[in-house]
Order: sequence, then structure tokens, then C-alpha cells
Amino acid sequence: MEKRRLGKTNHMSTVITFGAAAFIKKTQREADRVMELLLERGVNQIDVAPEYEVAKERVGKWIKEHRKDHLQRRWLPFGSEVEGFLDLFE
Repeated sequence: MEKRRLGKTNHMSTVITFGAAAFIKKTQREADRVMELLLERGVNQIDVAPEYEVAKERVGKWIKEHRKDHLQRRWLPFGSEVEGFLDLFE
């Protein structure tokens, strides 16, 4: 998966960002499977927004359950509510 440095940060972000709005009408189980596929394929950026309320919860729950296993800050939530999103799994 191609990555590029994000702005002036040291974060190498994938050129593909996953739009979490896709989870609005999905179950947690379906969202979990997609999150696993994203991780397997190296995608490390997710677009979240306040309007994606259910989707944000699905992503937050998955990350909270898997963060210790293999995430360790490899994912960068992207959107207008990053701080609120991160609070879901702190």
C-alpha cells in the first residue's frame, strides 16, 4: 500500500482513506470484518465525522478491542471530530 508523509508530521499515511460512513447501516460484526481487511491491506487512515454517529461507534469499538494487539498508533482517524473519536477508546 502506497504511503506518503502527512503534512509536516512524521506519520506515513496511506493514499487510500476508508470512509467510515460505509458502516452506518452495517452490524458490528460486518464492520469488524472490514476493519480486519483494512488492517491486512495496510490502510491506516479512516475518515470519521459527527454525522457518522453509528459508524464512529463501530470503528471505536473495534479499535478499543484491538489497540493493544497491533495498532499502537498506526491508525490515524481523519475528520472533523478527531479528539472526540479518540476518546471512544482511551
